[in-house]
Amino acid sequence: MKIGILFGTSAGSGGWTRAETLLAERLRGHEAAVCLGPFGGSGTRESWTVLNSGAGSGYVENLAASVGAMATWGAELLLCVGGDGLASYAADAMLSGDRPMVMAGIAAGTINVGPIVSIGMDVLPDFDPERLFRSKVGAVEVLAEGRHLAYGFNDIVLGDTFLGTLGEEVVAFSADALLERGEKIATEPSGIVAGLGFRVLKNDKPVTSRIGCPAQIIVAPLRAREFFARSIAGILCEAPYLKGAAALALFDSVIVKAGSPAKGWKDFSCSEQLLFGPEDSVELEGFASRTRIIVDGNPFAPKADRLEFKSLPDLIEVAGILPAKAGG
Repeated sequence: MKIGILFGTSAGSGGWTRAETLLAERLRGHEAAVCLGPFGGSGTRESWTVLNSGAGSGYVENLAASVGAMATWGAELLLCVGGDGLASYAADAMLSGDRPMVMAGIAAGTINVGPIVSIGMDVLPDFDPERLFRSKVGAVEVLAEGRHLAYGFNDIVLGDTFLGTLGEEVVAFSADALLERGEKIATEPSGIVAGLGFRVLKNDKPVTSRIGCPAQIIVAPLRAREFFARSIAGILCEAPYLKGAAALALFDSVIVKAGSPAKGWKDFSCSEQLLFGPEDSVELEGFASRTRIIVDGNPFAPKADRLEFKSLPDLIEVAGILPAKAGG
């Protein structure tokens, strides 16, 4: 099997170095390749092929060039060692090309909760490329002014901060500081998302909201394995029975943040949930000036007055490690 490997060397707290050592052992007998540049790991594994991707000038451009080089080389499996953000960027780059690969994410990032990052560091010593199970996973596509912006495999958050690691601590960073200056500046989310004229439309028809000024907005694909039809989950409990279900939720407090939530312990935290499927289009318009889009942990700053969201089931093929059989 031909296996391409991307290392997110800035992800998390440096877990990629342990993953590289373990993979060097577990991939013996297989053709493995890395690319020159920021996603090539330490570059010390003599048995691995080193590809020249002709990398671009920025993070996203470098990653896209590396994914393209892996596809041209003929990789059958693409390993992403990092977090949800790296895997999401890599999947987008692969989908924009003309040669799909099976993807598998090895958890070495900050949060590691998305469906692509399916292999934990604890089971990596048992990694065997020949014993992987495969499944299709979908995403929510974000479009700005009708043009593709990103795919959210885990969630799409509208706010002004994103989560990252500072030392050993998970903190919120300013989205603007990263987008404008490439700096990671710790800050607190403002809780201001909506601007004048904020509204939600589903299939071109306005949807009435009781939370007129949400503190955070989250859009996400829903998967049956994550919901157990408990009524406490609200309308989301319908997800197991719907093909390609996704949801948009408005919150009166910031849900995705570092540390404990501000509401919901001593008073009620309120949310509104709107389901939609592959046949639907959900649009948002009227944002606060600081509102940014955080897709699987990656900040975007589109210059758009209207955003559109579409659910795309079975978008890519993801591999994971088969669970060990009882009794060995």
